[in-house]
Amino acid sequence: MTSSPSPGPSPPQPDQRPLIAVVGLTASGKSDWALRIAQHLDGEIVSIDSRQIYRRLDIGTAKPTAAMRETVPHWCVDFLEPTERYSLGAYLRAARTAIDDIRARGKRPIAVGGSGQHMRALLEGWQVPPVEADEGFRELLAKESARSLFERLNEVDPEAARQIGPTNTRRIIRALEVHHVTGTPISMWQRLRESVDYRAVAPDVPLDALDDRIAQRTSEMFEAGLVDEVRDLLADGTPADAPGFDAIGYREVLAHLSGELTLDEAISGVVQATRRFARRQRTWFRRDDPSICWSADVPLAMLG
Repeated sequence: MTSSPSPGPSPPQPDQRPLIAVVGLTASGKSDWALRIAQHLDGEIVSIDSRQIYRRLDIGTAKPTAAMRETVPHWCVDFLEPTERYSLGAYLRAARTAIDDIRARGKRPIAVGGSGQHMRALLEGWQVPPVEADEGFRELLAKESARSLFERLNEVDPEAARQIGPTNTRRIIRALEVHHVTGTPISMWQRLRESVDYRAVAPDVPLDALDDRIAQRTSEMFEAGLVDEVRDLLADGTPADAPGFDAIGYREVLAHLSGELTLDEAISGVVQATRRFARRQRTWFRRDDPSICWSADVPLAMLG
């Protein structure tokens, strides 16, 4: 009598537990928290950062180190050239695909990042309008003043105008583009939601301590070679107006390399701009938001 072969190992069961999101202000320690949580829960990390997507922009984006990425897999990092643009819709598709892949292998997905709009879009299940960039339409709009563009948006979508404000020309043009192509205000698209089950945690760092951390991190970035990083990218043909350079740190270094700022002025400019950015992030990650657990240390007990 021939014995039947023993069955192979069972495939992993998809993870159905809530998505973990590590949110909060820049320089507050989110990356370290996410790494600890991923190690504790056998998880993998999905970066929700609109600048860490770019290859070779490592120092100025505070990208996870090689050691961190060897310890725990990181998704949505290092997959785009600095010259390429990447929309919120494309980002959400990439992040959701990564989360599905992680879950299918029985692992726990941990989203981490301080890009407020991107993280809120992910956690709130935004349905971004399927509108590709219309370069011809954008070129026409680019000829108008920022004030004219804002007034135009206020006519067709006052809600979006209030949310965006009069100075963010890039987002104003995108909102006008969506209305032009679909006939529907972008604010209505943004109200479309698919429910997401998640738990959000945030490092609770006092603002004065955060200011010190920002100054320290900025100093470390310059010591690590931020100026050389930008200089090498320029030498390799990356233009100064590349989308990847449109970020705090890179703008100031470019101004330094062009002779507009001294090195000390560039460093001070990065510190001040980062502190202002951290305060703007509070509109996305509010202390009174009941969906976010603010804590001085990683609340591992609530995440198991």
